[in-house]
Amino acid sequence: MHRTYELDNPNSNPDARLNAVATIPFWDDFSKGIQASKWIAKGASYTQTIGNKAPSIGMALFNGVDELGRAYSTQQKDQGESDYLTSIPLDLDGIDIPLKTSLYLSFYWQAGGKAEVPDSNDRLTLQVLTPAGTWLTVWEKRGGETLDRTRFAQEIIAILPEWQHANFQFRFFSNGRQSGPFDSWLVDYVYLNSRRAATDLSYPDRALTIPTTVRLGDFGAYPLELLQKHQKGTWSTVKSEFQNLENRFKAMEYSVTLRDSSGTNLLPINSTTPFNPVPNALERRSIVSRTFTEIPVPSKAGDVFFETSLITGDGLLTSINGTDTTRYEQVDFRDNDRVRTRFSLRDYFAYDQGQADYTAGINQRSGQLAVAYKTPEPVFLTGISIDFNNARQVDQVLDLVVWSALDKKPLYTEEVVIPTKGSGQNIQYFSLKETVPVSGTFYVGFTQFTNDFLQVGLDKSQNFGDRIHYNVGGGWVQNKDVTGALLIRPHVSLSGKAGGNLAPENNLKVYPNPAVEEVMVEGKFSYLQILDSFGREITIPRIPGNTGEVLNFKDQHPGLYLIKVVHDRGITSFRILVKK
Repeated sequence: MHRTYELDNPNSNPDARLNAVATIPFWDDFSKGIQASKWIAKGASYTQTIGNKAPSIGMALFNGVDELGRAYSTQQKDQGESDYLTSIPLDLDGIDIPLKTSLYLSFYWQAGGKAEVPDSNDRLTLQVLTPAGTWLTVWEKRGGETLDRTRFAQEIIAILPEWQHANFQFRFFSNGRQSGPFDSWLVDYVYLNSRRAATDLSYPDRALTIPTTVRLGDFGAYPLELLQKHQKGTWSTVKSEFQNLENRFKAMEYSVTLRDSSGTNLLPINSTTPFNPVPNALERRSIVSRTFTEIPVPSKAGDVFFETSLITGDGLLTSINGTDTTRYEQVDFRDNDRVRTRFSLRDYFAYDQGQADYTAGINQRSGQLAVAYKTPEPVFLTGISIDFNNARQVDQVLDLVVWSALDKKPLYTEEVVIPTKGSGQNIQYFSLKETVPVSGTFYVGFTQFTNDFLQVGLDKSQNFGDRIHYNVGGGWVQNKDVTGALLIRPHVSLSGKAGGNLAPENNLKVYPNPAVEEVMVEGKFSYLQILDSFGREITIPRIPGNTGEVLNFKDQHPGLYLIKVVHDRGITSFRILVKK
């Protein structure tokens, strides 16, 4: 199957082709993420957890959202090309003529993994850039429920001499639903080199394949104030996994260490522990640390890191030609021999491990979503973090809600607006105007005021789906469908007083609510913005007065509106209902 495309790729970069030409071997197992020194990425993102039984830690993810989590289309049924991952230009002119027929490109792929399996009309495509400047399809895989989402398959493709030139590139791209993180494909362990054959599917590499996992009770993050009193005997063992990618056995050792953010060793858990029995050829095996009861308590809030490392003897790719030995710096099989996982000891509980792999949520006006937590002693709830990871959801209005029990009246409700994420921010934090005392089991979540699907980040590496509850009008239901941990976290403190954090908002008043035509905004402010229920800014007649302004909604549709008021203390938002 060979199909030719003109050079109109939205991911192409002529300047990059001219200025950043590399040579083979080309190798990437994505253990260091998607590196600009190797790839030109348009939409393809990085994950360590969505794949099942990956050949090494980290992989490239292709679906219907870009690298920032933004859907390519707002229309639910739109189909088309979405994520691209293109190699940097590679100079293949220097390959000796006898070796041109021994150039092969190999890679692993998986359909769906822990995300959604592509439909039968969806596809993952591999193309090469020909000397004529056209993209030629050399491999394609269509989706469907018959594909195995539990394992990675390996492919090896001959790169024919007529395709080889000084600015050679290859690219992967996906085609499927463009309205969200659907129809997912995964690509891993890409290797292009000469002196290969179609059966060359073994590598002198031992690789960690999943992030290090450790829990304190149920949690992947824990409030520092509670650690001293409640950690003893509640830590799990530290777990990871490796695969021997070579077709021969290999004696190996491993270490597990707790370090602080500067890399200082806080607690040696395992030190150069030999694997027994010796790992067999191509074997995959779990790594489990020894047990430990407690860790040193840090002097201040921050992060600690559980690190797993392999001692394998792996090194640089080496080729021997007669008496000449060549080592290739760009292929270092030690890159995947070490992995560490952050454990936050700050002011919050979390089931997740800090990274969203997927999304979940509800699409029902007045629908409610809640996550159950249990504190070992009474605390004060000071804030809630939620990963609203669709940029189009910014400025949506919702109510944060806290419950002691879902069949009782909420302990606390506060209207908020979904803010834009700051640079490097992967979750939005909402500080509560009042601290809320909670004990034992409590619930945090929100009520939404739109039929839009509000996307909340979901960590697929940990399954705490039974802690998720939802209410879409027929009463509360415990989740049985979504697998993972929602990125919804309660921030707590041992000290505080209910109502003690309530601060005046510059004496602003907005009334009446509900309104029929006119709304009064009373108080001192510098700027005012009005948004409809879709988050779009609207312009309506505004009449200045001695104490504020009158807003005239006479010609607007009935429904919910958001009034954002900028004043000397910051920004205050008010949700109003306009009736006719």
